[in-house]
Amino acid sequence: MKHTLPFLLLFAFAQGLSSQSVFDSLYAARSAEVYFAFSKADLTPEAGSVLDSIVASLHADPHNLRIRITAHTDSIGSPEANTALSKRRAESVRQKLLQRGLGEAQIEISAFGERRPAATNATEEGRQRNRRATLEIIVAVPMTTLSGQITDRDSGKGIPATITIRTKTRQDSTRTDSIGRYSVRLPKDSIVKIDAVAPDHFFQTISMKLFGSPELYKKYKISPDIVLPPAKAGETAVLRDLFFVGDQAVLLKASEPELPKILKFMQVNPNLKIEIAGHINGPGMIMSEEPEWRQTLSARRAQYVYAYLLKNGIPAERMMYKGYDNTKMLFPNPANERESEQNRRVEIRVTGE
Repeated sequence: MKHTLPFLLLFAFAQGLSSQSVFDSLYAARSAEVYFAFSKADLTPEAGSVLDSIVASLHADPHNLRIRITAHTDSIGSPEANTALSKRRAESVRQKLLQRGLGEAQIEISAFGERRPAATNATEEGRQRNRRATLEIIVAVPMTTLSGQITDRDSGKGIPATITIRTKTRQDSTRTDSIGRYSVRLPKDSIVKIDAVAPDHFFQTISMKLFGSPELYKKYKISPDIVLPPAKAGETAVLRDLFFVGDQAVLLKASEPELPKILKFMQVNPNLKIEIAGHINGPGMIMSEEPEWRQTLSARRAQYVYAYLLKNGIPAERMMYKGYDNTKMLFPNPANERESEQNRRVEIRVTGE
């Protein structure tokens, strides 16, 4: 399979934990194709320039490990004959790369015959596209292990949870073990967000940089452990990364990824009923100043979340929404835009089951 993402995660659970998802830490940084005449394994002059470019790229980057060659044919002839032909084509490319100074260990080959066509074999144009060999430059990504635990806020005990790992270029999910432990392989020095959600608990998100040494986590006081507050009647969770444009019920683009987390929370807690509370920023305002406008705005922000959940299958009888004006600002006199953003928030309060 051809990988085009900048890395692939390796989820390997240590100390007796079962593996959830297994990928390697390699990716195809560049690919190119060379084509062959009908029933031939000889490379054309045009193919030579392609190989020269590939070899130059390999030498230019010290992280490049090797070249993967996959060879193919059209569907004319028997499957056995086409498999043999694709092997000859792969070997032809390999020999030309060896002549250009690559080592045996840098080259791997696979021959698929007619089994993986790039185009239809019903036309000559399609068949010509299938008479090919694909070359991929394989690059290694330095990886590091990140291990942590999901725990209950009140008891301190580990709880089973689902975690979602997000970096700039990839997202994947897995389950912890029965006491909340997880261990993941991720690209070293990347910035990662980890979302944790568990039944009967509010969700939480942490962001951190990945280091190669456990000592660095202690030095910078960074912990991959996540504490989840219980979601029980009367408890409130602030949706800390759900922010709105000033004076509008328009969600900031950076906050759009937060909505699926709220949906997941409602899905894994199917018996909970909630109030969605909207708040606005209004430093210096007095209660008699435009109360209707402020009330409407805060309600519309709560309604924004309500409408999203309703659209995605959460029953209306499990939810209500309400605007609280600016009566419950976290920062009554915000000193900067960050504090103002915190005032323009939405909260979830559990009302019952």
